[in-house]
Amino acid sequence: MGVMPNTHPMSADFEFTKYQGCGNDFILKDELEGPTTPDVVRSALAKKLWNRNFWIGADGVIFVEPATGADGSMRLFEPAGNEADMCGNGLRCVASFLMERLGKATVDVQTRDGIKRVVREGDEYRVDMGPIRTRRRDLSAYMTDPGSPEDSMLDIPLTVGGDAVKASILFTGEPHIVVVTEDLDSLDIKSIGEEVNRDRTRFPSYVNINLIQLDGPHEISIRTYERGVFNESLACGTGATACAAAALLLGLVEAGPVTVNVRGGSIHIEVDDSGNATMTGPALKVYSGTLSVADVLQSDRSD
Repeated sequence: MGVMPNTHPMSADFEFTKYQGCGNDFILKDELEGPTTPDVVRSALAKKLWNRNFWIGADGVIFVEPATGADGSMRLFEPAGNEADMCGNGLRCVASFLMERLGKATVDVQTRDGIKRVVREGDEYRVDMGPIRTRRRDLSAYMTDPGSPEDSMLDIPLTVGGDAVKASILFTGEPHIVVVTEDLDSLDIKSIGEEVNRDRTRFPSYVNINLIQLDGPHEISIRTYERGVFNESLACGTGATACAAAALLLGLVEAGPVTVNVRGGSIHIEVDDSGNATMTGPALKVYSGTLSVADVLQSDRSD
């Protein structure tokens, strides 16, 4: 696992497996052994393969690599060509893949937000998401408002469509703005996400936008606009975690597990007394296939 693999030849076939978690879908490339695809090629592939009309279609391409001290590492490249910090649904998909490949029911996965332990529980996967981060110091790379590093970011000003709204921003492996609404279905979240992210001075690396609606004492529904995808996704694991945590910390739901209904299913979030979160949800292998790297890169059919 500690050996540096060779570089992936441009002319090679690209063998992949398609996974999805609550409709958040990914192209997964096994590079645990043998050559790895250069990052510049990974970025170029992601910018084309996301297209559901001309190519495979996905919310991102995940490359699974060897990792010291873990069963594998996940590198997620999104449709914009950037590498994501973390992805909860993608993490469950990688864990499902590793468990099948290695014959294990518990795996440790290296992410850009540290090593995450995942345990299979029946047909679902329980992920240790780590601490919920709500201080300015944890979010300074994503929001540039002045203030003390210890300031809570659970109440920040935000303007949407000319109206001031109450919002929170949390870091759960990804930066997530959370806004509560009473009419989840009627809002154009893509337009809201684009509007907020136009302010590159305030949000220099873009941010994810989540709208949440309260459904009960332990249940919420959400919609998420994802940076890197630059559109609404059917599910977002780090977003579900952020929304549940915000609802708990703001007293909008009662203490205990929170069911988060996303467009593609449900994810279950728990936050313990120390502020550490766990996320439980599905991951499903859909199909496997092969394509030519050269054919993809030479094609003018992308976004």
